[in-house]
Amino acid sequence: MRVSTRQVQMTAINGILDRQNKLSKTQQQLATGKRVLTPADDPVAATRIHSFRESIDILEQYQSNADQVKNRLSSEEGIVKGVVDTLQRVRELAVKGANGSLSQLDRRSIAKEVYTRLEALLGMANSMDANGEYIFGGNRGGTPPFVTSGGNFLYNGDDGQRKLQIGPDFFVTNGDAGSDVFMRIKNGNKIFVTEYNPANTGSATIDAGRVEDISAYTSHDYTISFPAAGQVLVTDDTLGTPVAGFPQAYTAGDELVFDGVAVTISGEPTVGVDSFTVKPSSSQDIFTTVKRLADALNLSSGVASDKIKADMEITRSIGELDNALEHFLNVSASIGSRLNSVESQVFMNEDSLLSLNEVMSSLEDLDYAEAIGRLNLQMVGMEAAQQVYLKTQGLSLFEFMR
Repeated sequence: MRVSTRQVQMTAINGILDRQNKLSKTQQQLATGKRVLTPADDPVAATRIHSFRESIDILEQYQSNADQVKNRLSSEEGIVKGVVDTLQRVRELAVKGANGSLSQLDRRSIAKEVYTRLEALLGMANSMDANGEYIFGGNRGGTPPFVTSGGNFLYNGDDGQRKLQIGPDFFVTNGDAGSDVFMRIKNGNKIFVTEYNPANTGSATIDAGRVEDISAYTSHDYTISFPAAGQVLVTDDTLGTPVAGFPQAYTAGDELVFDGVAVTISGEPTVGVDSFTVKPSSSQDIFTTVKRLADALNLSSGVASDKIKADMEITRSIGELDNALEHFLNVSASIGSRLNSVESQVFMNEDSLLSLNEVMSSLEDLDYAEAIGRLNLQMVGMEAAQQVYLKTQGLSLFEFMR
């Protein structure tokens, strides 16, 4: 068989190019630290690596979501703690202001601090997160959630709660709507609320009351009035009829019991004028509770009946502040529970990531000792191929015909 000079040269060149490709691939593996650079290197391993990488990407996204939830909930937790501290101080001021020996000037001085604490509460309720969104605005994070209008406190947010997935089938709300945190706090004794008639002129007062028999409680509206001297009448406003057993004799300080409700009225009412109401508890925002306390402490009227109303308002505020403190402590507990759940899931995700990375590393990562040894052999083979090619250059017959 005749072998042409061109054929010999092409064979040698192809051998060199093949060795160069292998050498280049080994160098690339050493540079990247990866054994599998393309699916062709190991199709089975490449498929498994792709699957593991997708799982790792999903877990890393879960971890990123968990970080967002932790940051947001931690901010909320700090704000709620500040609210609790503020309310505890407001309650201290209310108890101090309830002291009958204080002058009206002393009460107005206390009221100034209560108004200041009210402004602080509004500021905390309108706090923003690191992204510039209002924490308690629900899904409306671009505008302040709480505003004042005509002495009333309005909520401009919504009830939305954003949920982020931090694990397979595990979603966590990353905050609470301001309506739930600041607006929906039960007033009165959380079952019913007693109120005085602003037109009252006597010295009669009513306490917060208690539930005598929950099975007998009707959730109706009632009016307590004094139709004649020494008489008290309880009317069921929902039915429009007097409660059975009324009117009856009125004795200051005695407890009135009707339809599962028990209230105590003290002092002397103005017959035919004074009245009180008993209604089911409703939601009241914390700002209104604090403002009513401040307004009662700031009373400038010297009329005796106005002072009595202010005293009732202050006493009522103490009970409602207790309700609010209990409410915010429950909110804080809910936040803490979610933070604990997030922490637990983060640890689980970290364990899964570690396992996946270890398995993927066994499939993908390079054995440096083997690769360096292979590189040295390939370099030697490359040099040998180049030498052989140079030798074949001198095998032409024309070299012997000179």
